[in-house]
Amino acid sequence: MRVIEVGAGIVRKPPVEAAPEVELLVGDGELDPQGMAAAHITVPPGGGMPEHDHGDSGVLLAVRRGRIVINSGGNDVALPAGALAVVGVGERVSLRNPEADPASVLAFFSPPAFAATVTSWPAVRASE
Repeated sequence: MRVIEVGAGIVRKPPVEAAPEVELLVGDGELDPQGMAAAHITVPPGGGMPEHDHGDSGVLLAVRRGRIVINSGGNDVALPAGALAVVGVGERVSLRNPEADPASVLAFFSPPAFAATVTSWPAVRASE
């Protein structure tokens, strides 16, 4: 067993305007016997990610705090704290935070291939 605390790793940002901050929790180059990666994502107020996919990874998103809106296939779905969303392999989605406070999301990627994309993003700081 390995215990990982949110806030103990490197925070990265994709190269897009008003991008979320992403801390890779599992899948940072270590082999994971469960075949998944996990990340903590903080989406700033008014921020988000333009339409994208996660390559060969499916994604489970769990909103911890705040609210996010995911668009898939032209349909907006609002996810409040406590909600889960499943994004299929190859499904194109966009994500935004319409609220005045940051949103906190846990993302689980399986298989963990998308973690390599996250590690290629510039580090903005070590977690606090």
